[in-house]
Amino acid sequence: METAGWATTIVAGIAGGITVLGYLFDQIPPLTQKLVKAIRSVRALRDELRRTTNG
Repeated sequence: METAGWATTIVAGIAGGITVLGYLFDQIPPLTQKLVKAIRSVRALRDELRRTTNG
């Protein structure tokens, strides 16, 4: 019976790990969109600073 307890714990751990990884992978597209928006904002700010200092 002790083996069944360990087997249950291992299976539950693997299932939990897969659940967490699935959640993390689901967060990649929204974070990517936010990152692209942030990069565009920084580039726009950099371009504006170049225009004001060189102009």
